[in-house]
Amino acid sequence: MRVPATTDADVGKACRASATRRLYRSFIIAFTVVAALIASAYGYYRYKFPYGWTHCCDKQLYLVLRNYAELHNGRFPTGQSTPEACLSLLHPEPIQASARLLCGKNVDPEIAERVFSEGQLLGPQTCGWHYVPGLSLTDDPKLALFWDKPGLGHNGQRLDGGGHIVWFINDDYRHIPASKWESFLAEQNSLRQNAVDSE
Repeated sequence: MRVPATTDADVGKACRASATRRLYRSFIIAFTVVAALIASAYGYYRYKFPYGWTHCCDKQLYLVLRNYAELHNGRFPTGQSTPEACLSLLHPEPIQASARLLCGKNVDPEIAERVFSEGQLLGPQTCGWHYVPGLSLTDDPKLALFWDKPGLGHNGQRLDGGGHIVWFINDDYRHIPASKWESFLAEQNSLRQNAVDSE
């Protein structure tokens, strides 16, 4: 049996086909690697920022609370049916805190804006701050004024060690890790009871 002669054109065609296959395989590998990196980065972002990146600033909330207290004989917002409703008193004039600030780090600002536009007050499901009503500027400075409910950092990131960043009535703040959270709450209950007993 006679083997067909191979021409230079056949060799060139085979080389081009082989190069195309190698290029295609390289493209598939590169695409797979890039897709895996993007998926990993997105997974890390979603873990690190469970509610997305936010700049719902703890410091700004403290400043508007203090401003309110200075306009109300040293008393922070109180007198509503829930702590979240008390925080809603910061929304109207003269304070005019934004719905974006008052909703906290884990609630969609549009939800809070809708609540206010309907003439309602925030509640436990529409406000991500844990606020302690009934305090004043002259109370024990070790008393906590607020923290965010899910326990997130300044930009909405998970905190190392869990827990919460707590703001106190004297503008001090600190991170209370999860390992110390229960003892912190017990201490706060004791301090509030002492404040009530001394009135």
